[in-house]
Amino acid sequence: MRNMYFAQALHQQELIIIHALQALIGQGAVLPMKIVSLLGSEAFIIAALPFIYWCIDRSQGARLGLLVMSSAFINLYCKQLLAWPRPFILDSTVGFAFEPTFGMPSGHSQLSVVFWLYLAPMLPKVLRVPLVAGLPLLVGFSRIFLGVHFPTDVLGGMILGILVYGAFMKVGAYVGPVLRKGGMRASLLAAAAVSLLMNALLPSDTSISGAFLGGSVGFALSGRHAVFDTNGTIVQKLLRYLAGILITLVLYAGPRALVQWAGLEQDQLIRFLRYGIIGVWAGFGAPFCFLRLKLARPLPEA
Repeated sequence: MRNMYFAQALHQQELIIIHALQALIGQGAVLPMKIVSLLGSEAFIIAALPFIYWCIDRSQGARLGLLVMSSAFINLYCKQLLAWPRPFILDSTVGFAFEPTFGMPSGHSQLSVVFWLYLAPMLPKVLRVPLVAGLPLLVGFSRIFLGVHFPTDVLGGMILGILVYGAFMKVGAYVGPVLRKGGMRASLLAAAAVSLLMNALLPSDTSISGAFLGGSVGFALSGRHAVFDTNGTIVQKLLRYLAGILITLVLYAGPRALVQWAGLEQDQLIRFLRYGIIGVWAGFGAPFCFLRLKLARPLPEA
């Protein structure tokens, strides 16, 4: 009870900061801030991940995909656990945007930190500080200005992002060699166990657990049957990405429209299967097609 009163008092003080920030910058900045906010959104990350996996580095893209999905689940679980409101819920006048979930921690801030921290070694040195530090700060600032997050939400998201990234790298250093030694079966069993745990902890949302299991299966199958070289001409990479994303969109929207047309409710099992199929396609189906269409050349099996 004391913690609830503390949070309420803190939020009232933070609303004053948000009002002052909006008054200082003005409503003319709403559109630019929404554009900046997109750079930390799940939509941006989901669009960027396949490009990295299909066109830049297959192994790094697969690991980054698992990290992002793990981070997204932890963020959503923490939101449900804390159930902190967003600024526009307490004061509708600050709401320049809308989000349906709880506020703490900021998912945009957490995803930005996790995503760019992982990519840091792959970036040119001149871009590391602007992207790894500057972009998450800018995204967080935009979320505060738009009235969808309190400053504490943004700070919490950034801290959690750093912790999730550190834990993932530490666990991966120990678990990775064990799973590789155990082969494909061990990897799939581990992925299934993690997915079941996700469903048990957060039964109200099965999309992340479905995507995690599907992506893990896809990555494992690709490592066995569709190991491809991400190098190639600009045209090949562009065709890979456009073809892969187009089918991804069809797999995302098609079953959803079919379920709605049939008058069925999109329950958690259907959602789990939808996202699982998308994960298998992105991880294995697309690389398999790239090889058959000569959009990528094969490498020796890992």
